[in-house]
Amino acid sequence: MRIRTKNTLFTSFFLVLVVLVITLFSVSNIRKQGDQRIKNFRAEELEKVKSHLKDLVDVAYETIDQNHRNLSDLEYLSGYYREKLDNILNAGESIIDKYQRLHSQGQISLTQAKTLARNEIKDLRFDGGTGYIWINDTAKPYPTMVMHPTVPDLDGQELKDPRFNNAQGINKNLFVAFVEVTEGGRDGYVDYLWPKPTDKGLTEDVPKLSYVRRYEDWDWILGTGIYIDDAEEDIRQLIKDSVKAMRYADGTGYFWINDNSKPFPRMVMHPTVPELDGEVLDDPKFNNAQGVDKNLFVAFNEVTEEQSEGFVDYLWPKPTPNGLTERTEKMSFVRLHEPTGWIIGSGAYIDNIDAAVADKQEEINQQIQDLMINNLLVSSIFIVLAVIASFVFSDRMAKPIRNLTAVANEISHGKNLAQPINEISRNDEIGELAKSIDRLKASVKIMIERMKKS
Repeated sequence: MRIRTKNTLFTSFFLVLVVLVITLFSVSNIRKQGDQRIKNFRAEELEKVKSHLKDLVDVAYETIDQNHRNLSDLEYLSGYYREKLDNILNAGESIIDKYQRLHSQGQISLTQAKTLARNEIKDLRFDGGTGYIWINDTAKPYPTMVMHPTVPDLDGQELKDPRFNNAQGINKNLFVAFVEVTEGGRDGYVDYLWPKPTDKGLTEDVPKLSYVRRYEDWDWILGTGIYIDDAEEDIRQLIKDSVKAMRYADGTGYFWINDNSKPFPRMVMHPTVPELDGEVLDDPKFNNAQGVDKNLFVAFNEVTEEQSEGFVDYLWPKPTPNGLTERTEKMSFVRLHEPTGWIIGSGAYIDNIDAAVADKQEEINQQIQDLMINNLLVSSIFIVLAVIASFVFSDRMAKPIRNLTAVANEISHGKNLAQPINEISRNDEIGELAKSIDRLKASVKIMIERMKKS
């Protein structure tokens, strides 16, 4: 096999090997970088989900907290219950107006009018029996009880007992406070302590906020009120209704509330699965949290016990325009509202992250494919050019060798011994070979001349 052919084949093989090694290294590097990019991408997407969930739950938490704080805001409660309490006193006042008209028409005496009005108002009840109207007069320094439907022993009594000194947080006599608050504007609010009627009788004194109104013609003050624990229940319902109505992400995002009971919490409110409301969450179908078949609501409890908030991953049906899907991978952020013992939470389905990761993997695979195709095209062109260059170079290198071979062949036949060798001027190995052949030629020439002389 000629040197030119050998050199061309060697060059081609070497270049193919180099291209193959570079391609494999590049593919390996892209895969390695791609795996890291996918890992980082997934982590970044999860971090975005976590940050978004936390922001959303914080907003819902503030809704709960603000409404709960309103329980201690008498101005808020006054405004919240104003219409309701106003309507109750309107009912009582309409009864008084009815008998006052009869008295004005001379049909009954004032005493009869007051007695009939008092007895009719006494029978009025609201809020399942806990709401009522009482009447005291405007006497000073202490009023007298005209009628109290739940504590009739007070009727006709001067209301100066020290046990009534529990109004407005300053141990003020509550009935004196009623008189004072109605002197300036006819009606007003007073907070104090009072027994609450229940099915089992009256309770101990509990916080109450009352709305009172003066009926000037009879020097009466009508009063009704709300017990703060009833207000708390109303506010809790308001919170549940408010949170239940909150939506995001085109209606697929929502918030739920469960309590922190043990060993299993109870659902307070779930907007998409309302049949869970009030239920103890101990069903085995909830054992799908954190990849260890843990009850997810117990997991919510535990994570909020440690830091008052945190993330939990689990499986849960996904709402769609066509209804709920099968259980899907989900991550939720939960936060404990300590005053109520409620855990507010919201979650995000992370199957879309897996889909995005798959798209990213496909993108990387496409990059690898494009790289291999580009490498193949570029290397093919490069190899062709290199082979041509190698062929030309090898031919140029082989030509003087062929010339020297021809000279050597002529020398072996004793021909052209006087002809100069052109390659002798070269400064490479071929030049060295030419010099050696030239010396050989000189030796052969001398040897032939000696043979002729002899």
